Amino acid sequence: MQDTVRDWARAAGVRAVKTAAQAAVAAIGATTTMGGVDWAVVGSTALLAAILSVLTSVAGLPEVADGASVAAIRAAGDGE
Repeated sequence: MQDTVRDWARAAGVRAVKTAAQAAVAAIGATTTMGGVDWAVVGSTALLAAILSVLTSVAGLPEVADGASVAAIRAAGDGE
């Protein structure tokens, strides 16, 4: 189970970083000029996107344990 938890954390982290980057690009692209970029808004948007990504990953990641949720992974580990 320890490997599964590690795999889940790694996959969730990768997804969160990708989601944060996508949100940052979208926030930057929403401004008309680089001088008009509000970097605090970009940063907070990216951080919120990363947090939401991790919370969404709790429901399951296709890369880990055949898409099982965290609860299902935990339940499978209790049987060991």
